[in-house]
Amino acid sequence: MAIKTIEIPRGGQLTHRRLGRVKLRVRSGPDRGREIEVPRTTITGGRSEVNDLVLTDGSVSTTHFELVLRDGGVLLRDRDSTNGTWIGNARVVEAWIDVGAVFSPGQHTEVELLSAEEVDVPISPHDRFEEMYGASSGMREVFSVLERAANASLDVLLAGETGTGKELAARALHGRSPRAKGPFVVLDCAALPRELAEATILGYKKGAFTGAHEDNAGCFEEAHGGTLFMDEIGELPLELQPKLLRVLDRREVQRIGEVKPRPVDVRLVAATHRDLRQMVGEGKFRADLYYRLDELTVTLPALRERGSDMLLLADRFLQGFARDRGVALSFSDEAYQALRAHPWPGNVRELKKVIKRAAMLCPGSTVRRDDLVLGGAVANDALDESIYRLPLDEARTEFEREYFKRLLERTRGNVSEAARQTGYTRQGLRDLLKRIGLS
Repeated sequence: MAIKTIEIPRGGQLTHRRLGRVKLRVRSGPDRGREIEVPRTTITGGRSEVNDLVLTDGSVSTTHFELVLRDGGVLLRDRDSTNGTWIGNARVVEAWIDVGAVFSPGQHTEVELLSAEEVDVPISPHDRFEEMYGASSGMREVFSVLERAANASLDVLLAGETGTGKELAARALHGRSPRAKGPFVVLDCAALPRELAEATILGYKKGAFTGAHEDNAGCFEEAHGGTLFMDEIGELPLELQPKLLRVLDRREVQRIGEVKPRPVDVRLVAATHRDLRQMVGEGKFRADLYYRLDELTVTLPALRERGSDMLLLADRFLQGFARDRGVALSFSDEAYQALRAHPWPGNVRELKKVIKRAAMLCPGSTVRRDDLVLGGAVANDALDESIYRLPLDEARTEFEREYFKRLLERTRGNVSEAARQTGYTRQGLRDLLKRIGLS
């Protein structure tokens, strides 16, 4: 089911055609006869109310499966369910399926893919949105949405893997918006100490608690008249989420220790690499806050899904670092081949670091294959000396890749056993393995 991208002028609007609408029908089980049609590129099914296909079968997990629409067709993926996703007698982790295919989430339900239709989607005529670059149809589709969203009075949720450029997108939205002259405030929820989270977000009055030596504004007040970027919002403590929802609904904050709320004029741009819908089903994220954040969701594609954008970005990064050195640099053909072959689990962030290291350290005017460190800093039997020349976060990733590679070899690929030995949940370990390029 290969889909060719086609650009079609339509009333002055450039579009491309891709898979974008799916129809499903439940053929058996307690929800027999239920049909849904979803105009989205990722469709989930399970018992949680935030799924597209909600199933009441008790053997179905909260978020059991997903269908991902890609240029190659429809990809069925099990979401680490308890009872598995089946096609006939085969339990599948991932499988490409065609229209008419029947699969079974859990033990009693069968679901049929009735149709997978193409849609014409607007794309930007530009290969740039502020400091974001990309000529692929996927990125130009993102640019089209961001261009229209910039002037809209909507909060935005940015989704996508780590390193895909979510903060860059948030800054671009701010820069193109009427709020551009106002403050742009960043709050990293993953790095927020739990005991300080409420005070950081809402602010506090002098004497409100031990250590509150003076009045202090929270991040919403700091962002008044501008944009607040809450990165990794999926890490926000569950008990604080109702208070965030109240701020978003009322556009006012009440500092800790005060009784009178303060109005705030803030646009929220939130970001996450987690699946918030699955977290809602697991009770780790509030459904009401999820629905509030889902006012407009923009998903940034992974670098491996962006075609020739990778080389475009690599060349752009190389020329930038070459200017910093005051030299002229180019890639050899072998270096280009190595860049194409790498899976880029760290996405654009990883690409930029790889190119920076090569540009700063290569001895000549040509970056060769040997100048690129592409996930090979860890030797088979011991840590290679080159790992000590890496920044700490990159060295940690290389060590994790080797550690979990060997662990999976010892457990014969049994993710559940590997998770048990390391103290991860199965889904948590799967997320980590995906991040470091082992799944």
